[in-house]
Order: sequence, then C-alpha cells, then structure tokens
Amino acid sequence: MDDIKKSRLKGSYTVEMALISGVWLLVIFASLFLILGTQTKVWKTAQICELSVYGSGRSVISEETAVKETKQKAADMQESYTVSGGKKEISVGFQKEFYIPFQNLNWSMKEKWKSKVIKPVDFIEKVQKYRRFSQNIE
Repeated sequence: MDDIKKSRLKGSYTVEMALISGVWLLVIFASLFLILGTQTKVWKTAQICELSVYGSGRSVISEETAVKETKQKAADMQESYTVSGGKKEISVGFQKEFYIPFQNLNWSMKEKWKSKVIKPVDFIEKVQKYRRFSQNIE
C-alpha cells in the first residue's frame, strides 16, 4: 500500500514547479523592466535638470543666446529634449516611450524641469535694499 502512494507522489513536485515557474519568470522580468524603466527616467530627469541650470547660467551672461546654446548642448547629447524659455526662466523637458515586449505594453515617461534666471548683481542689490528698508522701519 505504501509503495502505491510513493509512486503517485513521485512526479508531483515536478508538475507543481512547472506550473509555478511561469509566475516566477513573470515576477522576475516585470521587476527587471521596472528597475530599468525607473533608472531611465531618473537618468533623463538628471540630464534635463543639468541642462536647465546650464541654460539659466548662460542667460545671466547673454539673454539672447541662452536658449540657443542650451538647445545646442541638448543636441550634442544626441537626445531629443524640448528647450524653451526667455529672460526669466529656462525650461527643458523630455518625452520617451519605454516599450515592454509583452502584449504591446509601454511606459510613457514625460518630465519638465524649470530653472529661474537669477542675476547675482540684481539679487544682491535687492537684498541690500530690503535690509536697509527693514532697518529704517525699526
């Protein structure tokens, strides 16, 4: 009687693992795509942050060519970024589709970063003006 039970249970672990292995593979690959997609978004966001700060710094030197120089630097990175702005702020953005090769899924990544143009001389003059004003009130 015991021999019959042992022979029936002999392949049960193989069948169970065959059924569960598909779920494990799905979890592993989904985790990998999540990590890769998150890393891509963080990397792109860091790049647009750097570009917007670069543009605002260039705007202090030359307001007319700041956006043009920022667009040129973005083109040198060989990425498709949108650069816009003027005298008060520079904004850089990106939009990327991260395709997942499973049932035509995709992850639409979109981010925009703005950096205000702060001219150091004007800022220092404003601070000194407000200090004098607050001292006169007291």
